[in-house]
Amino acid sequence: MLNEKEIEIMRKNAKVHKLVFEEILKVIKAWISAKDIDKLCWDIAKKNWVLCWFRWVYNFPANICISVNDVVVHGLPRESIIFKDWDLVTFDFWIKDKQYWINTDSAISIIIWWDNKNPKWAKIIEANKKALYAWIAKARVWNRVWDISEAIQKEIEWAWFKVVTDLTWHAIWKNLHEKPYIPNFWKAGTWPKLQKWMTLAIEPIVWEKTWEINDKWDWEIYIKDWSLWCQYEHTILITDWAPEIII
Repeated sequence: MLNEKEIEIMRKNAKVHKLVFEEILKVIKAWISAKDIDKLCWDIAKKNWVLCWFRWVYNFPANICISVNDVVVHGLPRESIIFKDWDLVTFDFWIKDKQYWINTDSAISIIIWWDNKNPKWAKIIEANKKALYAWIAKARVWNRVWDISEAIQKEIEWAWFKVVTDLTWHAIWKNLHEKPYIPNFWKAGTWPKLQKWMTLAIEPIVWEKTWEINDKWDWEIYIKDWSLWCQYEHTILITDWAPEIII
């Protein structure tokens, strides 16, 4: 759990985080390469004196995870990846400040050019956002981990989509991935009670047809049947009242 100074550092990180996503959304279009976006993240982080932390903590060979189409998480921004219309892309980015070593973590998904013009895509994006804000509503000091997991699962299944079972979200602080690790579905035994000043990075992943992944134990994890999927993530702070969305 964070103290007041650490919370303020996390909020400062979030400003850089927001700037990165704003700049990505300004330039992202067909014929831009994933490597161009990776360099953009590095330039912004360097200018603002923060670290693209996944590179440093896990030796990830890039500054941001860019997952395209059937890559669900930890996509490598290869120079060979040139975005094209209708690509589904997730940008997952982590920041650590250089003084207090506080992390923030956030992700957005977009479909190049056609975000809300295709009814199926619009529906899965909307389902993901509803699941995301359902757990935010449950992130109160009197609730437990499984209350949030249950809220995510209900929202996703009510929309007739599948919830990921093999990937979890997590607490976040001086380590990128802190305990508790929290599933996107209700699971007996996930009982820890949420506490004031706890910070969580929650990332519901909505899948169209299957919950199965293809993990080759490299960086990239694939969806097994290549169907449609979507991911969003916020870092939040548990307070006495409503949770604060940091980024």
